[in-house]
Amino acid sequence: MNKEWIPNSLTMSNGIFGFLSIIMTSNKLFDSAIVFIILSVTADRYDGIVARKLGVESEIGKQLDSLCDLISFGIAPAFLVYSKAQTANYSFLLLMLIALVAAIYVSCGAYRLGRFNITSMENGFFSGVPITAAGCLLAFLSISYFSVNTLILTAIMIILSYLMVSKVKIKKM
Repeated sequence: MNKEWIPNSLTMSNGIFGFLSIIMTSNKLFDSAIVFIILSVTADRYDGIVARKLGVESEIGKQLDSLCDLISFGIAPAFLVYSKAQTANYSFLLLMLIALVAAIYVSCGAYRLGRFNITSMENGFFSGVPITAAGCLLAFLSISYFSVNTLILTAIMIILSYLMVSKVKIKKM
């Protein structure tokens, strides 16, 4: 019996949780959206481990993982920051600037994932900050308890965008 479905189910759960985070964000349920991002990172953490343990690593699994990561750690946190900005009394021009930064963040995340898929890890180091780390940081800083200003979150998105596409070496944990 083919066991690929087990890790692929975890991978798809990552994407499903990311999508549900976007739905929660669109309903202004920001803390619930963050919970779904946390669930995404949990599923993402274990899909590769399970695939290796079962000996069913595959190219489709790698590609699905990147697509789901883009949803959960690219689109979901960027939309979260933008949606939180909409609740402030910012001008239309400032909101469009934040939307542009969010779009750049998603694009840099997509590039980072694409580069990861066609290159190999060098001596246990990633090239550029993984989108998972970037998305989790944005989600963590978006928790209502911390009430980080959305303009600061936007500046952090700019920095993370650069770091994802940079050649900075990050040790795999």
